[in-house]
Amino acid sequence: MLIDHTDVRRRFVAAHAGRESAHGVADRIDPSPWQYDYLVLRALRHDVEALLREVRAPAGGGEALDVGSLRSPYMSLLQSRGYTVRTVDLTTEHGADYAGTAEATGRPEASCDLVLCTQVLEHVRAPWIAMREFARILRPGGQLLVTIPHVWFYHPHPGDYWRVTQEGIIALCEDAGFRVRQVRAQGGSLVACGQVVNFLGYGVLGRAGAPLYGAVNLLARAADRLVPNVLFSLNMACLAEKPAA
Repeated sequence: MLIDHTDVRRRFVAAHAGRESAHGVADRIDPSPWQYDYLVLRALRHDVEALLREVRAPAGGGEALDVGSLRSPYMSLLQSRGYTVRTVDLTTEHGADYAGTAEATGRPEASCDLVLCTQVLEHVRAPWIAMREFARILRPGGQLLVTIPHVWFYHPHPGDYWRVTQEGIIALCEDAGFRVRQVRAQGGSLVACGQVVNFLGYGVLGRAGAPLYGAVNLLARAADRLVPNVLFSLNMACLAEKPAA
């Protein structure tokens, strides 16, 4: 089907009017199994928690910067690891600590110990520049935890440019000078298929499709445990380190 490349975003907004999905902190940390996007949110929370267990703030405390987040849904997890959490978003109007973008945070060089960037890089026009910015603002030995979709629908907030593979997220980290510590896939192939079914259902039924989403979520999780396969995943998460030297 032909796409009108001159007006992509407006057509998406018009087609999805009244079906916007806005999540609060509680939804991110403890999503309901009746949500259409439960599968990805649950897997994402699990893997962010697993990766954060691998890091701890320097003695005396450290600063974590959550990039592209107003409410920092993983703030309590970061604080439990000894970090003071600050946030940066496009504006401070709704509570972010600093105004900036992923490519230009406005923070001083070597000013933080951990950068968290979850589900943001797909909206960044030049994610490779954002990764270099993260390396700039991290202190030597600092940690980067970044997540980005592998399979997801078009969702411009305000733009939507990229999906990455396992090799893609590794390349983004390594090309910015990071040492990759762990890569985790959120959901295997059967979870991804179930999530696609829920996407289609939500497009037709909206929130009224909760019984369908609940059934699909239950079946997909059970099937994924029986037949694990991370080649077709919903999302990628990576923990990387800025070299100390």
